[in-house]
Amino acid sequence: MRPKKRKIKYYTFLLIPDNERATKSVKLSAALLRTIFIFSVALVVLIIIGVVSYWRWAEVVIDYYALREENTKLKNAMSKIETITDDLERVKKMDQKLRSSLSGYVSVIEQSDADKQSDILEQLDITDGMQSNRSIFNSIPDIYPVDGFTTREFNTYSMLHEAHLGIDIASTKGSPVKATADGVVIFSGWTYEDGNVVILEHMFNFFSFYKHNLRNLCTELEHVKKGQVIALVGDTGLISSGPHLHFEIWRGSVPVNPKLYLRAN
Repeated sequence: MRPKKRKIKYYTFLLIPDNERATKSVKLSAALLRTIFIFSVALVVLIIIGVVSYWRWAEVVIDYYALREENTKLKNAMSKIETITDDLERVKKMDQKLRSSLSGYVSVIEQSDADKQSDILEQLDITDGMQSNRSIFNSIPDIYPVDGFTTREFNTYSMLHEAHLGIDIASTKGSPVKATADGVVIFSGWTYEDGNVVILEHMFNFFSFYKHNLRNLCTELEHVKKGQVIALVGDTGLISSGPHLHFEIWRGSVPVNPKLYLRAN
């Protein structure tokens, strides 16, 4: 019959220094060692669980703030869209109001540009001489709207930049902006991107645009003369980057290079 194994109650650990000092021994009970081992394993498990839980919580927090930021961006985008929609609706209403108010004064005829010009010349009775010629001359936007220098040219297409449908003229803030020809103010107000804007309608199907104004000095449906101050140079609107006037000339629904009409400044 085999002898029964004796249960280990203690473990002795020898501490042997690398110098000449005496060896030391530490005696620990088996129960204490088991307790330390179990506690260590439990501690490691708890640390792993804590790290995993913290990482998941951190992911939730990161997702929360990302969604919150995205929500803020969406709200800002919706606000911009609503503002732009209001601007477009305002311009649309202004156009309808203009057409109804000027019925009988301005006749809209679907003809070629040559036919339109011929009809207008007949209405003005060119045989009246210099006075009629002066009226025609004053109806073409050909003078610089502001004193300054051109910082950006007309460009309908570019591989690197968006289309630029007018010219930018840098000038001192508050400088007078002049009407480039006789015309009627069809819009005088504020838009989100361009700030304070003035739009004039001239004869021969010309339109001129004056954007980023500090202040508009004319009202809608007002008749203005060539050289009349209609606004002040400013830096208003989202896309403005300094005091300047963005000036455009349109022939009907087509933008044209203002330099083709403007006389030397």
